[in-house]
Amino acid sequence: MDPGFRLDGRYRMEHRAGRRGPAEVWRAHDELLARRVAVALVAVPRERRALRRRLRDSARAAAALAHPGIATTYDYGEAGGPGGESLTYVVTEDLTGESLAARLERGLPCAQEALSVCAEVADALAAVHSCGVVHGDLRAGQVLLTEDGVKILGLGIAGAAGAGGAEAARDGEPGQAEDVRAFGALLAACLPDAGAPPESGLPAELAALADRCRAAEPGERPPAAEVARALAARTAAAAVLPPADAPGGRRAGPRRGYRRFRRAAVLGGAAAAVPALALAPLAVVLPTLRDAPGGVALPAPPRRSAPPHSPADGRGALPPVPAAPPRPARAARPAVPAADTRAQAVGALARMRRAIDTGMAAGEVGPRFGTDLATQVSTLLNEVDGGEPVDLPRRVAALRSALAGRAPGDVAPERAAGLSALLAEIPVRP
Repeated sequence: MDPGFRLDGRYRMEHRAGRRGPAEVWRAHDELLARRVAVALVAVPRERRALRRRLRDSARAAAALAHPGIATTYDYGEAGGPGGESLTYVVTEDLTGESLAARLERGLPCAQEALSVCAEVADALAAVHSCGVVHGDLRAGQVLLTEDGVKILGLGIAGAAGAGGAEAARDGEPGQAEDVRAFGALLAACLPDAGAPPESGLPAELAALADRCRAAEPGERPPAAEVARALAARTAAAAVLPPADAPGGRRAGPRRGYRRFRRAAVLGGAAAAVPALALAPLAVVLPTLRDAPGGVALPAPPRRSAPPHSPADGRGALPPVPAAPPRPARAARPAVPAADTRAQAVGALARMRRAIDTGMAAGEVGPRFGTDLATQVSTLLNEVDGGEPVDLPRRVAALRSALAGRAPGDVAPERAAGLSALLAEIPVRP
């Protein structure tokens, strides 16, 4: 296939991005929706119906995964190739970034970066397993570090057509347990050697978890959901309790995969700087008061009284000034949600944002309603993720009201139920 070929009359192939077994991945342009996409292609003879059915099932399974750590599936189809061959293809979002394998070639990450990246991988893998899907080829080359976070590659037809298939297991081991073993190997590859100096005890904790994931017996390995919860809890604790040896109590986070904690540190430093800037003028002015010896308080100036009016002026005494009405009590200001609440809210809101995009692409969410709802979700997600004070119960209630007040045709019933379920995952009081 040459660049410029139009697949199914819609996708113009630009250049081949890679190959995995019989599958090719191309960067392409969707001429209908005017956007860049990635297209995975597999040439399948028409008589091989079982393989075509397996590829279709794998594409459906990947499309059902609405998770920020998994590429969104836009389209699936079968079309003729430039040489008349039958092509099975899947269209996904176009992703750019650095693979974890390339990142490790540049050197080992610090423990905090390893924790952040592996926590996102574990969360995405848990979502894959919750849908009954097995990855089958999880490794550092299948983990992409993007500006929007960590993405797992290798699902869909590219995985199903590759060696072993996305639903195969090695040596007869259960598929999900084999995925956990592969994750343990990935986690261990991100950690320093045992003889390296410890960093707040974190590498030892992660190494112990990696050993559990790589247990010889599949039944002794923890489920992916348990691994994801353990790493999420450790990540939340690391965000709230920075190491004491960090200058100014701030954490020197890595460039990628740890942005939320770096933002929190910046916000904390800015808040601490406000009273310092407010008191700075006083530090300059007070020493210049020569009539105020050190340690002696200046007396308060006498209160001015109104000049008395003489009887001759005809006005008499001024009427008393009425007392100012009491100020109404201010409403309580929103507070920053607790660390565990933030972690759960960020996960649920990120999945909700992705579910809205998927629904709009599938025609299950109307463009206008979906855009408005996605804006509200993204705004709340950024505020919670950035550690800002948020009235979380009120904002979640507003999202529920928006879903409940939708017009007919705005959201398909099943998609609306899924979005409501994601809102229910946010721990707020009704």
